[in-house]
Amino acid sequence: MSRICVAKIATAHGIKGLVKLHVFADDVTLASGDLFTNVTGDKKLKITLKNATAKHWLAEVEGITDRTQAEKLRGTELYTEEKNLPEAEEGAFYINDLISLQAVDKSGEEIGTIIAVENFGASDLLEIKPKESDSFYLPFTDDTVLEITEDNIIIEIPEGLLE
Repeated sequence: MSRICVAKIATAHGIKGLVKLHVFADDVTLASGDLFTNVTGDKKLKITLKNATAKHWLAEVEGITDRTQAEKLRGTELYTEEKNLPEAEEGAFYINDLISLQAVDKSGEEIGTIIAVENFGASDLLEIKPKESDSFYLPFTDDTVLEITEDNIIIEIPEGLLE
């Protein structure tokens, strides 16, 4: 069964063991309950969402009662099983659905395979791996991602990006 990362523990909050979560799901309830701490293992954390802040959700982790314990969880990614996700709306998709799709240009010429979708703070980026060269990042914008189908992503690479 496939798992999807729905949140990541950013840092501790206060002295009573609360943590700040980056929630990656539109439905924040997906970031609560028993969540796996990796893609394949059995370890889980029980998360109870408390309230939203400007950039995060405050949450309680069962068994964590002080700041020192909470700090040890910094960077922990939290996963749910894909079956727990709601059906994507018409024209919408999950980022996980993009991985392994072929990136092609407007004429249908294969550019490479989508190997990751990243966000380093500014915007979403597609990591594309051509067959014969190193991977590169393409900004995920309306100007560069023209269409997403079940089989591929039609892209336009801005002039100078690969030079």
